[in-house]
Amino acid sequence: MICAVATRLVSNSELSSFLKGRGHQSGHVCNIPDIHWKDHSENNQHLDSSHFMDPENLSYQISEVPTDLNQIAKDKGKTLEQLSTELGTLWWRADQFFRIAKSSVQSAKDSEFPEKSHVKNIDHPYNKGIFDFMTHLSLMGHFVGDASVPYHNTYDYDGWEKGRGGIHAYYESFSVDALGMDLENLVFENALEVKRQTDSAIAKKSVIQIMKQLSVQAVNELPEVESLDPMTEPSEKNSKSYAKRPSADKGAKAFKKLIIPQMARSSWALAQLWEKAWNEGGSVSFKAYRSYRYPLAPEIVPLDYLGK
Repeated sequence: MICAVATRLVSNSELSSFLKGRGHQSGHVCNIPDIHWKDHSENNQHLDSSHFMDPENLSYQISEVPTDLNQIAKDKGKTLEQLSTELGTLWWRADQFFRIAKSSVQSAKDSEFPEKSHVKNIDHPYNKGIFDFMTHLSLMGHFVGDASVPYHNTYDYDGWEKGRGGIHAYYESFSVDALGMDLENLVFENALEVKRQTDSAIAKKSVIQIMKQLSVQAVNELPEVESLDPMTEPSEKNSKSYAKRPSADKGAKAFKKLIIPQMARSSWALAQLWEKAWNEGGSVSFKAYRSYRYPLAPEIVPLDYLGK
């Protein structure tokens, strides 16, 4: 949903025209890290920890976490691999996909348009660059979306410490699925309002600064999530007995006023990051792109920021 809406929020006319008809494609790729990759033989704890931030494990508040991963390692006397599993690397994973998307634009920009006989050649540098740009900006969207979910930004990611075991899926999956078919438009309209209220200087911020801002906003809303939780019986940590809650329809009604703005913030941030990657990569023209290639199952992209 976040990726699909983001394709309608890009300001630049050329990039906007290219993305508007690809909302379904972007939405599909955006979900790949939670489906195809989760069941992949190469999946590991470092890939899993790239979906979240656990600042409390290193005695941070989310607002206090430095944006330089190497500086954190130095300050805490940790290796980058230790940070990966203890802190989580959500912000840096989004930055990785941004860098790949930007580089893909540069590759397409630096190549000649395909000759008539090669317009659908998937190995042509222009076609490959644009295809990789589309794929990686959508993969980035998954992690930009994760940043706006409160429970992706705290070590108590499923509520067990507060007797709310099971809150993660109930909040971010079941309750979202129970919202109406008008959800996409509600997120879009809310994102337009976020756009009107956002300082234009956000475009000058780094990817990690934007991700941190989303995470801080999400954590600030955690107390309200808990106050709205329609739990009827608390969980029991020792026995791993989940909290009892009513149907997801009631969860959707309780959480709607938080879920929609959170999704909208990520959609708007994502649209800005896409435009930022395209601009910084050289603003390649899409007029020669004729490929119908569809990224059904992109392979896992290894982490490139852990010193290996």
